[in-house]
Amino acid sequence: MALFKNSKHASNKMGRDMLRILIFLAFVISVLPTTLLHAGKLTKWTEIYISFVIYTVILMFFGHVIYLNIEAKLNRQMKALVKKEGIISGELLMINTEEKLKNVLSLEFERCFMLGTVSSILFYDVDELGEINRKYGYNTGDQVIIEVIQTSKDFIQSSKVLGNTGAIIARVKGDTFALLMPGISENVAYSEAERLKHVLEALDFGIEESITCRFAVLSMDQWVSEDKFLDLAYEKLILAKDYGRGVIL
Repeated sequence: MALFKNSKHASNKMGRDMLRILIFLAFVISVLPTTLLHAGKLTKWTEIYISFVIYTVILMFFGHVIYLNIEAKLNRQMKALVKKEGIISGELLMINTEEKLKNVLSLEFERCFMLGTVSSILFYDVDELGEINRKYGYNTGDQVIIEVIQTSKDFIQSSKVLGNTGAIIARVKGDTFALLMPGISENVAYSEAERLKHVLEALDFGIEESITCRFAVLSMDQWVSEDKFLDLAYEKLILAKDYGRGVIL
């Protein structure tokens, strides 16, 4: 919204500047003939003076039309921007955060310990998102994040393995996501990671590069603190970067 206000202010300033220019041009074009006419030195050129006046009026009219068109274009751009920001904000409000993930991990560690079961978690992020932002702009980068979130949610709902397990997705940092899979073994988690990898790589953003993600699978077979577990996940995800794009560790 701050961006919208700043752009609207810039639009108003542009309009005021344009009106000042038009007034100045009208003054320059009209004052000199008027002065000469009243001095009696341009009497026989009255028609020329009238032509100057008509020209000035026409100039101001078309200048005002141009200003209105520019203002309308800026307003359309701002409305589109506000709509886009609303979509992004809505998606991010509907996804779990790192703090929520820590709370869920604490409960899941306790459940695995009490029942003697095992769960897994899948960490993944978008390869070279910074390069995409630099090359195509942050609008494209934001759209990538939105699509990854939506696609991951759809993947959980459509998965025969994860559909009824209470699996959740969280956006932990920037373009880094975590998919918690309660009651899912590490081997099955790798299989689901492979499936999600292909689904995400099939997304089309109309750019030259294909979107890939790197993945890190961890088994919750040892009870450690949530912070320690997340640190291990980040370390493994960073390690995956050394193996290239779209790897699963």
